[in-house]
Amino acid sequence: MGDGVMGYGLRSLHDLQDDLRPWVLRNFGERPTWQPLLGAVEELGELAHAHLKETQGIRGTAAEHEEAAKDAVADTIIYLADYCNARGWDMHRVVFDTLDKVLQRDWVNNPQNGTATQP
Repeated sequence: MGDGVMGYGLRSLHDLQDDLRPWVLRNFGERPTWQPLLGAVEELGELAHAHLKETQGIRGTAAEHEEAAKDAVADTIIYLADYCNARGWDMHRVVFDTLDKVLQRDWVNNPQNGTATQP
């Protein structure tokens, strides 16, 4: 594993996928692609729960809810990296190819579809 796994060294989505794959195989073996997908969905539920309870001011402190939210965000990304591995996708390429498209949209000047051209 790279030197940034347990720290904050400069890392990439490639590193995430590369470091995650052997860990998943060792701990869970080959499994259907829907398993990491459902894991990501479950973590999004945890994120929603932490956010809701923080805004309601119940079942913990704001700091506890913030930590739970951060953990859920990270776990969601990890599950999505696992899903990309299971599908044979390069997560870095998937994310940045889509980001390039998103950044071309201008919803202020083109509120109907984000682009100057009509569909």
